[in-house]
Amino acid sequence: MSEKRQLLPVIPVPGPQPTSIGGYLATLGLLKVLSRSWPNVRGAWRDGVFHLVSGPADRDALADALMEVADQASWTPYKRGWTDAQKASTRARSGAKLALWQAEAGEADLELFAAHAAPASQVFFNPLLGSGGNAGKRAFSDGWRKSADWLQPPRTPKRALKSGAVTDNRREALKAFLDGKASAWRAERLNAASWFSDANKLYNSGQNPFSEGAISPWAMALACEGLSFFAGSASRRLGSRTPPAGAFPFVVAAASPETSGEAGRDRGEVWVPLWPRPMTVPEVTALFARGRAEIDGRGAATPAAFAVAIRRRGVDAGISEFRRFALGKTTSANAFEPRYLGAVPAQDRAGHAQSSPSDRAGAGDAQSSALERILGLFESLPRDRREGQHWRFTGLRGPVERTLVNAAREQSSPEARTALLDATIRALGRVDANRSFREKGVTWQPLPLDWVPALFGGEIPGVEARLALSLASAFPVEFPFALYRFGVEWRDQARNERPKKNSPLIHPKSPPARWVWRPGPLGRNLCMVIQRRLLDWEGREGSGAQPPLRAPIAARMSDVQAWLDGGMDDALLARWLSRLALFGWSCIPQCVRDLSPLEGEAIAIRPVLALYGLFHPLFDLRPVTGNGRKEGCDLLAPETGARTPVAALRAAALIRGGDIDRAVEVARSRYAVARAPLVRTYAPWATNAPERLLAALLFPISNPDRTALVQRWLRPQRQTTEVIHA
Repeated sequence: MSEKRQLLPVIPVPGPQPTSIGGYLATLGLLKVLSRSWPNVRGAWRDGVFHLVSGPADRDALADALMEVADQASWTPYKRGWTDAQKASTRARSGAKLALWQAEAGEADLELFAAHAAPASQVFFNPLLGSGGNAGKRAFSDGWRKSADWLQPPRTPKRALKSGAVTDNRREALKAFLDGKASAWRAERLNAASWFSDANKLYNSGQNPFSEGAISPWAMALACEGLSFFAGSASRRLGSRTPPAGAFPFVVAAASPETSGEAGRDRGEVWVPLWPRPMTVPEVTALFARGRAEIDGRGAATPAAFAVAIRRRGVDAGISEFRRFALGKTTSANAFEPRYLGAVPAQDRAGHAQSSPSDRAGAGDAQSSALERILGLFESLPRDRREGQHWRFTGLRGPVERTLVNAAREQSSPEARTALLDATIRALGRVDANRSFREKGVTWQPLPLDWVPALFGGEIPGVEARLALSLASAFPVEFPFALYRFGVEWRDQARNERPKKNSPLIHPKSPPARWVWRPGPLGRNLCMVIQRRLLDWEGREGSGAQPPLRAPIAARMSDVQAWLDGGMDDALLARWLSRLALFGWSCIPQCVRDLSPLEGEAIAIRPVLALYGLFHPLFDLRPVTGNGRKEGCDLLAPETGARTPVAALRAAALIRGGDIDRAVEVARSRYAVARAPLVRTYAPWATNAPERLLAALLFPISNPDRTALVQRWLRPQRQTTEVIHA
């Protein structure tokens, strides 16, 4: 027996768009007003359009209900009864006066008051509502009163209405507003410019310097009905310090400025939620009362933290996305207007981000962890701060915050991810170069390596990225490439302790000697890195310790040849080296190794590549096996003493100085110590790019390729196992 399902009426309301904060408030007010006649009415968002479910049967019934409210003037009263107490608290520089008023006020007044202010040690105001309900000379309650007056029935006899002498345009204007169509019936000076852009003055628009903006009175009246949803729960409003980002739902601090002119411009930001599941008014009220996104139990108080929190399931209430609005000063220092900054997708109820299926199956958790660690670095950067009437602008946090929000929003975009890394690198570069920034002790955790494949979006990395992967992977765990690229050291080492597994990196007050990266050609910087690395090896040799051996990501010989020939983009390679220096290379997962597969075909060995093959084993302590000598053992075994930091430093100095012949003789002597004599060559050795040859020794190749290059230099010898035939 089939059960009949009841079909609920659904009415789309395309007029009030969530690209306007006033339009969003109007949809909340519409849901609240209709709940008086239909208690089970629900609201939901689909494709950016608000839908009413289980409410009016059709659009005419919807219009009739709103016309009845307008005729009877049964709007929720918006009277700021707390104004006198607020002024007294302002004069006393304390929230005590307003808190006392709150304790004695009636329930009808408290509903709206809770969305405006939170009295604590001082009075904290909701940035969305200015200073307790006014933005400069814009008193929102006055705008509501004017709108309610405009929506009153015409004060004329019914005979005049029937004869057509007076036309009642309210119903047509209501339908036009709900359908998103233009209407000539609009009102001026409703004090709504802080929510509706159409209510702003239009300058240079005619004979006068400006003309007043006009909007539908329905928009202002319904927007004021929706204000009460922005009252946070009582638990969020208690305490001696209640900043606006914690007291009011979905309200965060202003984004960090990127230029000096942006400092102090914005009052804050509002991230309004959209939900696809139909919700009743009590459910929406509970959603806003909760109104909190968290990172490790801490409330998200900045746009960057909020974006990372919703990516990390900080909000779990069926929200599909957030619409972001900045409340900034434009025409006046006292007034503010909203700027729509786009949509940011949130997690769905199943715990997946609103992204592509490949991203869900791949680096979803790694990206969340990476964004969270970059957020920690962002919060450690020096802030822009207000000093008296002026701002001290540093400009470190702004670009990182903008790209961090973009990376959280464009979750499947490799370009957004690399832009975030580049902004982070620029900020760290400024910290390294500024003594006052260093004194702040900026710390950060290396990023998870599982996120590296997401930087390429499923594509095969180019030659520059492959070489950067091989170089970064070749450094030991305790001395990663980041120590040479940035002016950092392990925080535990700064305390004279052994680095722990999750120890962060810190920018100390004095630049460490290991930081050798400077503005200039990439080859010169890589030469400085390899020489400093040899000094670190020499410093450990006295204690009997050697650099730990690793199985790096092998570079292709064709890629090394391209570097030696100068056939690549050095600037792009430098960017990839800096990006990968931000990651922790303690354990290389297979997904990262798969980014640089070995080439299947052999390549022609040119003279400079042959020189690379001769010198490389003296700088890389991996065994040289499978060489057909000494029964397959390591050609340069540690007990032979052939590989020493002193010899490598001497060879490096000769190579960088362009004296390749003497460098070859040094290498010949080291191989001779290991009883592996080289062939004699009588032609002189030279190269027109000695720094590139020395820098190439930082790129590890596979063991078979390494052995094949070394065999070209070995003098043929009879093996002990060979049989001599006379």
